[in-house]
Amino acid sequence: MPVEVGIFLPSAAEAEIREAAYHAVDAELDAIWSGDHLANGVPALDGMLALATAAAVTECIDIGFAVYLPALRPLVCAAKQIATLQNLTGGDRLHLGIGVGDRDSGYAAVGLDAATRGRRTDEFLQLLPSLLAGEPTVLPHGATAQLAPAAAVPPLWIGGSAPAALRRAACFGDGWIAEMHRPDGIRTKAARLRELAEERGRPAPRLGLAIQGSLVKRPDAGLLDRCAGNLAELFGIPVDVARDYVVAGTPEQVAEQLAAYAEVGVEKIAFAVDGDWHSSCDLLGQVRELLDPAERPRCLRSK
Repeated sequence: MPVEVGIFLPSAAEAEIREAAYHAVDAELDAIWSGDHLANGVPALDGMLALATAAAVTECIDIGFAVYLPALRPLVCAAKQIATLQNLTGGDRLHLGIGVGDRDSGYAAVGLDAATRGRRTDEFLQLLPSLLAGEPTVLPHGATAQLAPAAAVPPLWIGGSAPAALRRAACFGDGWIAEMHRPDGIRTKAARLRELAEERGRPAPRLGLAIQGSLVKRPDAGLLDRCAGNLAELFGIPVDVARDYVVAGTPEQVAEQLAAYAEVGVEKIAFAVDGDWHSSCDLLGQVRELLDPAERPRCLRSK
């Protein structure tokens, strides 16, 4: 199966969302991705609105969350947002990554106990199919909700690497999104996911990857270290550790590094750019072509 390559939208400070969506289409990438940042000081637009804007000005490029945090919201409101995005985009373009985030993801800002985020996420995943189907659904607090219009359940990609996250992926997910993993680590987690899914009589989740990287036109010997330093600062981890979780170099070098992930079964890559977004988007289009040179139908900007 060919690997699909997409790009995270730039931060609000870097580019206008509609223009960025056009750029991703022109680079012939497979998807546009967003995270879900609420009140942690990160300069980013609301992911749901950003993806809706990007989808409105394009015709066929996929859109995705890596990842959406439903537990930050009343669960029926989160389901309504997803149903609306599905209806606005035709119901076949959204790939919904779901995660719990960490304790600093904004739970305190909305008056929620971060310790309940795992339970609330599981409740959301249990209720989502009936809510999107427009069926009367009993919510955890006892009220009944019925959403309309109905919408299809998008492919669900569960994020996180803790045992609870892997169980969640095996129980509810069509796929699992890895972050800060080497290829051998993904292979190990994939084996565990197969076991967990088999126990539940479900197919093994497909494999996706969210990764940060830097792209340049010409070889740069210090690029990997600079990219690792930025990731280390962002997540508060040692630079030596971060070096294993980033990719950097020319399109040929990055394609070779990402091919190692494809070899262990990763079929969907969401690339977070470290550096100039526009030039990196163009170079990532070259990476995508190197990974899968087979001709595909060309996506278009919306008329």
